[in-house]
Amino acid sequence: MRVLSITREDLPEDFIILIPIGSVEQHGPHLPLGTDSIIAEYVANEVERRFPDKVLLFPVIAIGSSMEHVGFQGVTYVRFESLYHYLLDLLESVSSWGAVGVVFVNGHGGNVDVLNLVVKSWNYGHDRPRALHYYIYNQRVTNLIRRFFPSFGHADAAESSIIAAISKDLVRWDRVLDVEADGNINVTRTIEVSATGIVGTLRRDLIRPEVGAELLRFIIDDLIGQLRTYYPGLLS
Repeated sequence: MRVLSITREDLPEDFIILIPIGSVEQHGPHLPLGTDSIIAEYVANEVERRFPDKVLLFPVIAIGSSMEHVGFQGVTYVRFESLYHYLLDLLESVSSWGAVGVVFVNGHGGNVDVLNLVVKSWNYGHDRPRALHYYIYNQRVTNLIRRFFPSFGHADAAESSIIAAISKDLVRWDRVLDVEADGNINVTRTIEVSATGIVGTLRRDLIRPEVGAELLRFIIDDLIGQLRTYYPGLLS
């Protein structure tokens, strides 16, 4: 089910609300500004497609906390505290719908700290719906990524492969650079560690759509596994 297409009479008795959330920010010269949002939306769409009677899919929240990319063109953000209160308000607004849970499918690292606080704040004070933050690049996923790529960073070969698997037309192939850049953009701005805005390793020959497709399948199955664990008996 997609929330924009149903009426109030169409809500089932037990279901999960799925909300993809990403960012609008620079991803080097070769990937779209909406990369994180595109990936999060793709994953959430696939889960809803498999369980249309138990998953209520919301539209993607495309703008998140992206202050780490300030200094590059194309960066749009809200402050951490603004996103925190916005998401808590969202949870409160749907709390009477009868949902078992509300799951944020997050494709952007800059949203992680905020979402973790949102989930704790909500769950510590409410029994239902139970909130869950699923970060696409959790440890299980990054362990798999590192089996195929020399590193995992930002707008690098791994992320480029995932986007290419969704649509090769989303990659500006003539703008792909050869980059090796290291840095922790959780504690410093991207521009301070990479003049290109790319963190990690990127070369055109390392972008492999078939590997990106395998990573997407793993992420989707991993999310479904987490939903089955967190909301037992709901997804059969």
